[in-house]
Amino acid sequence: MKTILIIEDDIVFSRSISNWLVKKGMKTECVATLANARKAIGQKEFDLILADLRLPDGNSTSLLKWMNEKYYSIPFLIMTNYGQVENAVTAMQLGAINYLCKPVQPDNLLALITEILDKNDNEQEFYRGESPKAHEMYRLIEMIACADISVLLRGASGTGKEHIAAEIHARSHRKNKPYLAIDCGAISDELAASEFFGHQKGAFTGAESDKVGLFRAVNGGTLFLDEIGNLSYKTQMLLLRALQEKRCKPVGSTKEYSFDIRLVAATNENLEKAIGEGRFREDLFHRLNEFTLRIPTLAECREDILPLAYFFLKLTCAKAHKSFRGFDRLAEAALLEYPWPGNIRELKNVIGRAVLICQEQWISVSDLNIEISLPKEEETQWTEEEKEKALLLQTLEKTGDNRSKAARLLNVSRTTLYEKLRKYHIID
Repeated sequence: MKTILIIEDDIVFSRSISNWLVKKGMKTECVATLANARKAIGQKEFDLILADLRLPDGNSTSLLKWMNEKYYSIPFLIMTNYGQVENAVTAMQLGAINYLCKPVQPDNLLALITEILDKNDNEQEFYRGESPKAHEMYRLIEMIACADISVLLRGASGTGKEHIAAEIHARSHRKNKPYLAIDCGAISDELAASEFFGHQKGAFTGAESDKVGLFRAVNGGTLFLDEIGNLSYKTQMLLLRALQEKRCKPVGSTKEYSFDIRLVAATNENLEKAIGEGRFREDLFHRLNEFTLRIPTLAECREDILPLAYFFLKLTCAKAHKSFRGFDRLAEAALLEYPWPGNIRELKNVIGRAVLICQEQWISVSDLNIEISLPKEEETQWTEEEKEKALLLQTLEKTGDNRSKAARLLNVSRTTLYEKLRKYHIID
């Protein structure tokens, strides 16, 4: 059941909207001020926020700014009078999804809420980055999505290449056609033709029924081939011939079928080197590589680390039926300090593990259980106190012992910083 936070100081109107939504199968909570809204958001999970623009203690745009600062990504719907539409547009620039002019028609409100919630449910579990490199990547995705050309995604493991492939499909004119993703490492030489082109019953031992094959199953849509470099040379030749002719023949059949697909491939391997070593066909490389899109590492998108961490925290908490206030300040600093060699996948796994083991309201460094640039010559089992002390010392070194800067970098008050420095006898 979806839960909606209604922020409205007109009690009669608030109750009316609440009762209407409850009758339509939703849960609601009503507050009349921004202060109570912040308190509710900090304590509970909401699927959507419905807020009046002007409230007794301020404008709901200030709540949006606060939510952005705290990394709350909850769909936000504004209600406003006709004379305040300009302010509502400002709210949308801050992240509000849409606005409704009062008097609000219940049927229109329900339709809009349902549309927003359905869209939110259907979105992949992925955060759209706000860092400069992420912005540039999504700009290129928008540009190439409708071009209907083959795209080669290049990037390290765990950077989200499968999500990017799905994004390209979702923004293309093929979006209402099938999308399939296949791990090329799982395709053996013996079964490659059957996987791609299908087979007839009895074509070989174990072929107990007809199989359509990937190319025909995804006809009209997009086929994503992950880790294309793992295909054997023999399978590469089969794939190239089919792509050139745009026709395929199921194993054991004499009939050929035409197909129309868009191909998106991905690799974390140096294919140019593989070509030089004779492991990858150059003609297939050029067929796949009509456009190359490089996926940045998480370390290159440092501005996205904390928003992503909070995004995964919300997702994991919802699945685990747990609730936390967030990461404490040292945990946030550790998340920013860690190099994330496993990229987004590693971050998601770290957050998932922390949610399972954390017993407090705030997730700590010990819950994260990540190694934060400790001296390599002392690769022993560090205690959590030793990790915290190492983080403090490293931060002081980075700031030239400027404690005000260190406190800002660690996102703690100067008082808290001095308490910890004394605790670990860094200062007297």
